[in-house]
Amino acid sequence: MTARPCQAYGLYMQLDPELVVAALTESRKALGLGEILTQLQASPGQRTELKRLMRELVKQARVVKDGKRFRVEGIGKDEAGAKGADDGQTREPPLIGSRAGRAGGRFLIGTLRRHADGYGFVEPLTGRGSGYYLPAEDARRALDGDLVKVEVVEGFRGKPAGRFVDVVERRRSHLVGTLLRQGRGYFVEPLNPALGEAIPVPATHQAGEGDLVKVRITRGPTRKESAAGEIVARLGRPGDPLGEVLEAAFRYGFSDEFAADVLAEAGRAPDAIPRAELHRRRDLRSLRLVTIDGEDARDFDDAVYVERNRAGWRLVVAIADVAHYVSAGTALDFEALRRGTSVYFPSFALPMLPERLSNGLCSLKPAEDRLCLVADLVFELDGAGGVRCADAELYEGVMRSAARCTYTEVAELLAGETVLHREFLRPDFTLMEELARLLIATRGERGAIDFDLPEVKVLLDERHRPVRLEKRERNIAHRIIEEFMLAANEAVARHFAARALPTVYRVHGEPDEEKLDSFLILARAHGFALEPGGDLSGRSLNQLLKQIAGSPEQRTLNYLLLRSMMQALYSSENVGHFGLAAPHYLHFTSPIRRYPDLMVHRLLKEHWSRGARSLDEEESAQLEDRLDGVAARSSERERAAMSAEREADAYFAALFLKDKVGEEFDGVVAAVTPFGLFVELKGVFVEGLVKAEALGEGASFDEERHRMVVPRGPTFSLGTEVRVRVANVNLARRHIDFELLTVEERPVSARPAAPARSRTPRRPERPDREAKRPRRHGPKPRRRKR
Repeated sequence: MTARPCQAYGLYMQLDPELVVAALTESRKALGLGEILTQLQASPGQRTELKRLMRELVKQARVVKDGKRFRVEGIGKDEAGAKGADDGQTREPPLIGSRAGRAGGRFLIGTLRRHADGYGFVEPLTGRGSGYYLPAEDARRALDGDLVKVEVVEGFRGKPAGRFVDVVERRRSHLVGTLLRQGRGYFVEPLNPALGEAIPVPATHQAGEGDLVKVRITRGPTRKESAAGEIVARLGRPGDPLGEVLEAAFRYGFSDEFAADVLAEAGRAPDAIPRAELHRRRDLRSLRLVTIDGEDARDFDDAVYVERNRAGWRLVVAIADVAHYVSAGTALDFEALRRGTSVYFPSFALPMLPERLSNGLCSLKPAEDRLCLVADLVFELDGAGGVRCADAELYEGVMRSAARCTYTEVAELLAGETVLHREFLRPDFTLMEELARLLIATRGERGAIDFDLPEVKVLLDERHRPVRLEKRERNIAHRIIEEFMLAANEAVARHFAARALPTVYRVHGEPDEEKLDSFLILARAHGFALEPGGDLSGRSLNQLLKQIAGSPEQRTLNYLLLRSMMQALYSSENVGHFGLAAPHYLHFTSPIRRYPDLMVHRLLKEHWSRGARSLDEEESAQLEDRLDGVAARSSERERAAMSAEREADAYFAALFLKDKVGEEFDGVVAAVTPFGLFVELKGVFVEGLVKAEALGEGASFDEERHRMVVPRGPTFSLGTEVRVRVANVNLARRHIDFELLTVEERPVSARPAAPARSRTPRRPERPDREAKRPRRHGPKPRRRKR
C-alpha cells in the first residue's frame, strides 16, 4: 500500500519502510529522495520524514547510500557509481553504523576471512563474537579481507551461518605473489593461500618468472569469473621480508600508495601560510614549544610548553592543524577515512596521509611556522598531593618549534647528565617533570590503571632482516608526553560534553567480570591478592599491580589483567573511560595518524564557525548518524592495523630464529595453556611453544593455578626458568617450537592469599595509560588501550 495524501485533513499517511525497500527493488536502479517520493505517490511535504526513514534503513544495512541516491544491495550498483573503481576518483568509503555491523539481526556486515580450502568466516565489525561460516561457493565471490553483507541463516547443528548477499567494500587493492608462466599466459600465485587460485596478469617486462611481485587487483571475483590483476612492481625473490610485510598490510586493507587525485590535492596545498591566516590566529611563536619523540619519528604532531604562573602551572599543548589542509568531502578526506590510521612496521610505515602533509606541511618541524590547534591549560594544587585543571582554553594558533627533542635526550638531561645542545631547555624540562609527576599522582589517586608493558623493537639490517630484538623501557620523558596528551584529550572532551556537542569519544567499558575473576584467582595462586575488603575499582587494581611489580610473574600477570579489560574503542556516545578513570575522554592529539583526532578538530572548527547558532534537529540527527559510522569504522580500522602489525612482528620473530634451529637458550615460562608452555627467551624477547606431550607422560593443565603438572616430574608455572633448544620454525605459519632441556623449579611465592569473596556490584571508578605514539615492535601481541 502506497502512502497517499489524506486530502480531507491535510495529513499524510506514515511512510512504510517495507514499501520504500520494495520501491527501490522494483526500480532496479539507485533513486534520489524525490524519485522515491514519486514512486510511493507521496507528497513532497514528506521529504523530511523520508530522510529520517532512509537514515534508519541505511543504519540497518537494508539500503545503501551512494552520494545522494539510494539503492538495495546488489541492485543498481553500476548506475550508483561502482564504475568509480576505474575512473580515478577517490570516493568516500561506506560508513557502516554500529548496529549494522553487529550480530543479532537478519543481515550482518562484516569482514570476510577465507580459508585456504575455499570456505570462509565473516567476522562482525565489532570485533566481538565468533565468525559466521560461509560455504566455499559464497566465499569465492569476494576476496579475503573484503567487507561483505550476509544474510544470517541456520547452519550446521543449528549454529548461525551466513549466506552471501553483496560486497560492501573491496578492502584489498593489492596482493603479493610469485610470477608464474603457463603456456602463453602469466599468473601470480598469491603469497596468502586464503586468496585461492593464481591470479591472471598481462605479460610484463618488470619481472621474470619466479620473481616476487606486487599486483594491483583490477577485477574482483564474482559468481562467474575470478579476480584479475596487473603487475606494478618487482619486490625481489620469494622469501624477501619486504614482500611478507606488504602482504600483511594488504591483507588488512591498507596500501603503500595513494591515488593520483589524493596526491594532487596534497600537492596543491601552499608551502607558505597565507598572511591573512597568520593574522587571524593567536601567535605562539615566542613560546619555547618543543616536540619530544622517538629517534626514528618523522611526523611530529604535538609540541608542549610549561611555565609557572600565579595559579600553579600553565601547560600549552599545540597539535598540528591537519583539518586546515584536509577539508571534509575531498579525496584526501575520503582516503584518510578509508585508512583510518597510520600503520607502523619495523621496516617502514604506511601513513594515513601523503608524506607532503604527514612529514611536511603538517609536521611541527623546528624553526618553521606551523598552524596548530591548542589546548591551553592551567593547573593548581588540589590539596591532596595532586593537581586539578583550573582553566582550559581551546583556540587556533600558529607556532614555531624551538627544538626536535628525543625521549633519550630529555631523560638523560633530567637524570643530571649534560646534553650540550639541549642545556638551554633544562629549566623547561624540569618544570615538565614536576607537573607530569603531579598529574601521575592525580591519575593514580583517581583510579587510572598503569600497566607496565615494555615494548619490543625489532632492529633490521639493510636487507630488512632482523639482527636483534630489544626492549624499550618507558622513561620519564615518555611519561611527560603521555600525561600531557592525556590532559589535553580530557580537556577537549570536557569542552564537548559541557556544551552537549556531538563528537567522537574514546570509550572504555568496565572489565569483563568472568575474565577478571579468572585473573584474580590466578594472581591469588601466585600470592597476590586485592587488599582485604577491596572492591574492583581501578584504585584497587592499581594496588594489586604494585604488589606484582618486580616479581617474575609481573609481565604475564600485567598482560592477563589487560586481556580481562574491555577493548577501548570509538563511539559517538560517551560512556567514560574505565582504564583512565575519566568520565570524559577523546582523541585530539594525533590528527596526522588517526582519523578520529582529525574529526574532532573539524568538529571544533565547525562549532566555532557557527558561533551562537545551535544545530537544528535535522542537522543534529544527520551529524550523529555520520559520527556513529565514523566511530565504528575507526574502531575497526584500528583493530585491523594492530592485526597487521602483530602479523609482521610474528614474522620477524620467526625469521630471527630461522637460522638458529638447534641452538640452546635460557628462557622463562611466560604462559601456560592446555596444549603447552610458551617460553620467552632471555635477552632475545621471542616466544615459542613447548608442546604438552613433550613435557612427560601424564602432563596435565591446572587451570585454576595456571600451571602444568607432570607426575613424578616438575611443575611448570609462570616464571619457571627453563633451558630450551629451538626445534622448528615455520615461517609461513609464524610458529616457533622449542624442545625442553632442563628446568629450574622455583617455589611459588608464599604470600598469603586472600580468601575467595563475593563481589558487590558497583560502578567502579575509571584505568589505563595513554602512550602518545605506540609504535609496537616485537613478537608479543598487545592491545591498544587508549
